Amino acid sequence: MKSRGFILFFLLIIFSKLNRATLVESEYECLYNLLSKILNVSKNFYIESDNRYAFCQTVDKSDFVWAQCYDGLVYSIFLGGNNKSTIISNNDFNCFSSLKTIEIFFNYKFERNFLPGLSNNLVNFKSYSSDESLIDIDVNANKTIPIRFLYIYQLQIKRDFNIYFSNYVNVRNFEIDTLQSNYQINYINNLVDLECDFDIVSISSNNIPSMNNIKVNSLYIKLLSNFNIDSFNNFSTYTNNVSIELTPSDPSMIFPFPSPFSVESLVINYQIEKPLDFIDLSKFQNLNYLEIANVGDLFNIDGELPFINMQNIGNFQFSNGKINYLNFTNLLTNLDYLKMENNGMTGTLPKKYPDNFKDLILKGNKLTGEIDESWYGKNFDISDNYISGELPSCFKCYYLQPLISSSLSGNRFKNFDPSNLEPCLDLELNLVYNHSFNRSLTLYGKNLGLLFNSFSIDNKALSPLPIDVCKEYNIRMKLTVPGDAPKVINITFPFLPQGPRTFEISAYNEFLPQIHSIIRYSDYFIISGKYFAYNQSVINVLISNHSCSIITSNFNEIQCYLSNSNQTIDNEELITSIIQVMNVSSTFNFTVNQACNGSNCPIANCNKYGEYNYESGVCDCHSNEWRGYSCELKSLNCLSNDCSGNGYCNGIIGKCECNKNRIFDDCSGIVCNDGNGCFNGANCNFQIGICNCSSKWIESSGCSIPKQLIDSQQLEQIENEKILTLFGWFGNINRFLTILIDGKICDIISNDNETIQCYPPNYQCDFIKTSSLELSVSQNNFIWNGTYNPIFINACSNSNEGSSSSSSSSSSSSINNSYSSNSNENNQKENSSLSHKNQILVITLSIALSLILLGLLDEFSKNKIKLINL
Repeated sequence: MKSRGFILFFLLIIFSKLNRATLVESEYECLYNLLSKILNVSKNFYIESDNRYAFCQTVDKSDFVWAQCYDGLVYSIFLGGNNKSTIISNNDFNCFSSLKTIEIFFNYKFERNFLPGLSNNLVNFKSYSSDESLIDIDVNANKTIPIRFLYIYQLQIKRDFNIYFSNYVNVRNFEIDTLQSNYQINYINNLVDLECDFDIVSISSNNIPSMNNIKVNSLYIKLLSNFNIDSFNNFSTYTNNVSIELTPSDPSMIFPFPSPFSVESLVINYQIEKPLDFIDLSKFQNLNYLEIANVGDLFNIDGELPFINMQNIGNFQFSNGKINYLNFTNLLTNLDYLKMENNGMTGTLPKKYPDNFKDLILKGNKLTGEIDESWYGKNFDISDNYISGELPSCFKCYYLQPLISSSLSGNRFKNFDPSNLEPCLDLELNLVYNHSFNRSLTLYGKNLGLLFNSFSIDNKALSPLPIDVCKEYNIRMKLTVPGDAPKVINITFPFLPQGPRTFEISAYNEFLPQIHSIIRYSDYFIISGKYFAYNQSVINVLISNHSCSIITSNFNEIQCYLSNSNQTIDNEELITSIIQVMNVSSTFNFTVNQACNGSNCPIANCNKYGEYNYESGVCDCHSNEWRGYSCELKSLNCLSNDCSGNGYCNGIIGKCECNKNRIFDDCSGIVCNDGNGCFNGANCNFQIGICNCSSKWIESSGCSIPKQLIDSQQLEQIENEKILTLFGWFGNINRFLTILIDGKICDIISNDNETIQCYPPNYQCDFIKTSSLELSVSQNNFIWNGTYNPIFINACSNSNEGSSSSSSSSSSSSINNSYSSNSNENNQKENSSLSHKNQILVITLSIALSLILLGLLDEFSKNKIKLINL
C-alpha cells in the first residue's frame, strides 16, 4: 500500500513537470514562428519525445535559454542570435496570451511603432545593443507604449532623434542609454493637457528636457557631447522632482551649476564652471542632499566654498575640487554626512569626533590635528592628510583590518609606523556571566575590536553586539539556539599586528582558580593552572604573605615578580601562595630551594635576547628592552623614565621605585606629615608636601594639633573677683597652655575647645581702655598675639557699660621667638605687679602671723619666759 502511494506521488511530480514544459499548440506555434525568423530551429534545438522542439526552460545546443514557460504558456522570451537582416514585428509577440517579459540581446531591426504596438499584457521589456528603429515612433497620442518597465541599453542612432514624452505616459520606469555619436537625441515635452507621473527616468540626451506637467521621483540624465547649454533654463520647470542626477558622457566636460529649482536630492558628476557669485542654496526648495563628485578647479570663490545659506543641507559632498581652507567650527550642526575628498584644503580636525556626523569623509587633503578614542566605531576616512599626535591604541591594534587602514593611512601619527607595526600588548579581556539573563555574557576590557568582525567566537551559537566599541560587547545566544550561554569561550582576533591570536577565557567568579604547579626562577614565579585571567588588574598573588607583582597572565598561566625573594620568603620549607581572580581565590602550597642558583634552579630558555646566568638562575637580558625570567617580554616604560629624579624605573613591572616620602607613578609627589597623612578633613598638597589645613590647625602637625584663635574677650566682676573669658578656638590638645597680659600671667581657671577663663592682672578699667596692652595665648609651641580689649560686664566701679565690641589685631609667632615688653610702662603699671589672688594670699598670711604672736606674748606673761629676738 505504501509502495503504491509512493509511485502515485512520483507520477504526479512527473506530470507536473511535463505540464510546465509542454506548450499548448497555439503557444508552441507562435514561439516556433518567432525563432524560425531569426535562426535555424532544427540546428539549434533538441527534439522532445513528441517530435516537438524543446523551446521551454531548457538550453539549446549553444547553452542559451530562449523561453520560460509555465502551465503550457510562454511567460518570458530571451532573443539572442546574429541575423542582422531580421526585422522584428510586434505581431511576433502579440500571439502569446500571457507573455510578461521580453529581453533582446542583439541589434535587430524593428518595424516602425514596434513598442506602442505590443500587447497590454507585457510588463517588462529590455534590449541590449538595439537599433534606432526600436524607438522610431509616430508622434501621436494614440501611439503610447503599454509597457510599465522599459529598459533600452546601448542604443545606436545614425540620425538625429527626438523622443516625445507623450509616447511614454503609460511607462512607470524607463531607461534609454544611447551610445556616443555625432547625432543629436533630444527629449521633447509635448504634454499640454496631459499629466505624467514617472517613478524612474534615466536618459542620454543632448538637452535638459522641460518637465511641465511631469512628476519624476528619480531622474538621471547623461549629458551627451554637443549639448545644448541653453536648455539649462528648463530647470525652472522642475517643480515635482524628488531626485536628480546629472552625469557627463565625458569626464572633462564642464557645465554651469543649475539655476534654483525644487528638488530634494541633487547629484552632479560633471566639472562645474566658475560662478559669478556665491550660490544661495536656500533658493533650492526642499534641497537637503547635495553631491558634487568631480568639482574641478574652477568652482570656488577665491578658494572658498561657493555656497551660502546651507542650513537645510543634511548631506553634503564636495570632492576633487580646489578649496583653500575648511573651518570645522563653522560647519552646520544639521549636517550628518560630509564628504570632501581631494580638495587640497587645510584646517584643523577636531580631536573629539563631532557628535552630529554619522559619516565624515575627508581623505586627500592637508588637514592637521589629532584624534582621540571618541572616533572609535565611527564611519570616517581621514587618510592622506597631515594628522599627527598619538594614534589611539585600538586603531593601532586593528590597523591590519582593511577598513581601518584605508581610513587612517598616509598620516603622521608620532607613535605609529605602518611599515613597522608593534604588537598589541594591551589587549584586555574580561568576561561576566549575566545571571539575570542566562543566555548572555558581557565581554569588556580594552582594545576588543572596532568592527563586528574584529574577533570571532568558536561557539557559533553566540552573537556579539557592541555596547561601547573597543570596550564592551554583549554576547548573546542566537534566538534559534536553545539553552544557556557557556561560561568558557574561545575568542580569536585575526587582525592583530603580531598575527592571529586565540584566547580561552572564563567568566569571573564562576570557577575557582586551579593551580597545578608553581616554578620559581630567582625572583620570578611561574604559576600554571586554569581559570586565571588576561586582565592583570583583577589578579592578586601572595607568596608567603608577600605581594608578587603580576608580569603576564592568561587563562592558564601567571608570571609574577617578587623582589629579593630569598630574603622575603625567609628560607621556609613549605611556601604558601594565594591566587585571587576577581572575588574568588585558591591556596596552593609548594616547596622551593631558596638559594636557587646554579644547578638547583630550573634553567630558562633565554631566546635570542639574553644569556642564562647560573648564579642568579634567570636570564641576563642583552639590553634594557627586554624583561622576564627568559627575556621573553618587552620591558615596560614608566610614566617618567627618570622618575623625576626621586627614584628609579623598574622596567620589569613598569613602575617607578620612589625614594622615601615620594609618591605617584613618576615620584613627583611629596608625602605630607612624614607619610602619616592629613587629619581633620585636610588634603595633602603633594607638590610641596604640606597639608592644606583650615585656620584651626597647625600645618606641620598634619592638621592634628589645634592652632588657637581669639574671636572676643569678656571681663566680668563676680563677687570680689574679676574673671576674663576668652572666646574662640583652642581645641582639645593644650600642651603648655599659657595666657599673658602685658607679660603678666592670667591664672587659668578652666578651658574647653572654644573658651578659656582666667584671673587677669588687676588693672583699672580706664587704664585698660586707654592702653594697648598685649594679650598672648600660647600652647602646643604656637603663640597667638593680640590686644587686650575686653568687653566689661560689672567689672569696673567707674564704668558699667564698657566697650560694645572687642576688636583685636592679632599675630602669631613661634614660642621660640623672643618676647619684649614695653620699656615705657608708667609707674602705676609697674606697681601693679601682684595679681589680685596674690594680694589676698599676703593679707591672709599677715593675719595668721599676728595671731601667732599674740599667743606667744600671753604665754610669756604667765611663765616669765624671756623673749629673745622673736
